[in-house]
Amino acid sequence: MGTAPSSWGVLSCAARSNLHAPPTCEKLMPLNETRADITSIDQSRSVSRLSRSEFLRMASLCQGGLLVAGIALAGLAGIKLFDQLRFTPVAVLWGVTTTLPMLLMFIVMHRYPIGPFRGVQDFLSDTLGPTLADCNSLDLAYLSLMAGVSEELLFRGVVQTWLTTSFGVATALIVSNLLFGLAHAVSVFYVVLAGLLGFYLATVFTITGEANLVPPILCHALYDFIALSVYRREALSEANSRR
Repeated sequence: MGTAPSSWGVLSCAARSNLHAPPTCEKLMPLNETRADITSIDQSRSVSRLSRSEFLRMASLCQGGLLVAGIALAGLAGIKLFDQLRFTPVAVLWGVTTTLPMLLMFIVMHRYPIGPFRGVQDFLSDTLGPTLADCNSLDLAYLSLMAGVSEELLFRGVVQTWLTTSFGVATALIVSNLLFGLAHAVSVFYVVLAGLLGFYLATVFTITGEANLVPPILCHALYDFIALSVYRREALSEANSRR
C-alpha cells in the first residue's frame, strides 16, 4: 500500500512480532496516525529486529496456520476447495491483469504518501525494512505465494463461499472482508484499506463467471511480491547510503 496493504498477512504478522505484540494486536494505531504517533509507540515497546530466518519462520507459521484453518473449516462446512482451483488460461490471464489496478494504487500511494498513508508506510519501512533487506527474491516469492494461497483459500474459498450460501452475497462480502481487514490489524487505517482491497479480490474471485480461486491467488501473490520487492530495494539502498 503506498503502504503495501497486501503484504497484508505477511507484513502485519511480522510487524507485530517485531514489536512483541500479540497476534490480535492489543492497541491499534488511530486512523489519523502520523510518524510521530508511530515513533511514540515504537519507543514505548521493546523493538527487536527479526533475523531472516525468524522472519521466514514467523510468516510461515502465520500463513500456514491460515491455510490449515481454511482446509479444516472447508471440511466442516462441506466446501470442496479444490473444485474452486481451475488453472485455465483465462483464469491465469485474469489473475495477472487484475494485479495492474492494485499496482497502480501502490505506485501512487508510495510516491505521494499523505496523511495516514505516510504513517503506515514509515512504520512498515522502519520496522520491516532491515529484515526484508536480508531476504532474497526467492524468499519474497515464497512469502507472497504463501500469503496468496492461504488468505484467498480461507477468506474467499471458505468464508465468502459459506456466507454466500448461508446468508446471501451482500452479507458474505461485508463479513468476509471485515474479517480480512481485521486479519491485517497493524492499524485501524490498515484494517480499513485491507478490507477494501478484500472487496476487490472478492470480485476477482468470480471474475471468470464462476468461483475460481486461481485469479485472486495470482493477483494477491503478484502484488505482494512486487510490494515486498520495493520495500526490500529501498531498505538496501538506505543501508548502502549509510556506508
